[in-house]
Amino acid sequence: MLMNWKIVVPLLAVAFIVTSAAGTPGGVVDADMKDQTTRDALQFAVAEYNKRTNDLYVWQMAKVVKVQKQVVAGMNYIFTVQMARTLCRKGGLEKDCAVHHDPAATNQCTFEVWSRPWLGAIQLTKNDCQP
Repeated sequence: MLMNWKIVVPLLAVAFIVTSAAGTPGGVVDADMKDQTTRDALQFAVAEYNKRTNDLYVWQMAKVVKVQKQVVAGMNYIFTVQMARTLCRKGGLEKDCAVHHDPAATNQCTFEVWSRPWLGAIQLTKNDCQP
């Protein structure tokens, strides 16, 4: 029996695309905040955010909206979080900082962190915050 390749090849291409989008290496998948490496990456992102902002006050993560990860040459973490301005000034020794109650003192941020632990390398590659 002869196959009609004009029909078979497009069907194989569609099957490949459908299976490729379902969690293969390089695909973005949901991450678990219970995972210590994920929490460490978010802590790094928040610390870097505070270093890079000109604000006199410390910002902290108020709520995790979405967490994803992607296998690249290492791991890429993508965080969507709500950040809140605290009443603690930068450079202070306080660890427990109350959040400012002004709604204007909150931002929704997308952070991307690229981690390559075997090299001891971690960097914030995206830092996009909107009020």
